Amino acid sequence: MRILAVGAHLDDIELACGGTLAKAIAHGHDVKMIVMSKSGYSNYDGRVLRSEENAVREGKNAAKILGVSDIEILDYDTKDIPYHSQVIEALDAKIQEYKPDIIFTHWIFDTHQAHEGVAKSTITAARRHNNIYMYEPIYPAGRSYMGFRPQMYIDIGGFEEQKLEALRMHKTEYKKFGDQWIEGTKARTAYRGYEMGKQYAEAFEIVRCEMII
Repeated sequence: MRILAVGAHLDDIELACGGTLAKAIAHGHDVKMIVMSKSGYSNYDGRVLRSEENAVREGKNAAKILGVSDIEILDYDTKDIPYHSQVIEALDAKIQEYKPDIIFTHWIFDTHQAHEGVAKSTITAARRHNNIYMYEPIYPAGRSYMGFRPQMYIDIGGFEEQKLEALRMHKTEYKKFGDQWIEGTKARTAYRGYEMGKQYAEAFEIVRCEMII
């Protein structure tokens, strides 16, 4: 099976579905990550909070921890990835080339403008595909006025530490948010696991799901 995960920034995918991807690879599936930006960014006062060089290096190291060797990093603006025909067509080309069986992307009601733009663009670009799932936003993703609806759960027991170690590879973000970033993410996976009767899980909202019987 071929699995594609699309994210706006280097760390988004690991935060929300890193355990799922690590598990998929361990079970022999092919996984590709597409990250839409090099993910360097500055504060409103111009102070650089994360350089592109650091973000790319950290992102590649994190993917390696998950076991992902196929990571493609595009060059859209970190803060402003729009829902636009150019973004849609770029993703359409990547999707047609890779031919995924399953696609993961951002939650469409995420209030981070880049996350929302990527979610909408991915869903539009994947209009010919029947298995599309939106991963759960985890802080510091934009908190929404809408409620995320966990409709599909994946047991990531045995892969939760791999997910957290991938997050730790994002040293710039880890330094910024501290141990609570890791602890909060682990707590979320524990809570989703509790909901499905397992120890750790990741949750997804379904856009389309093809059932084969």
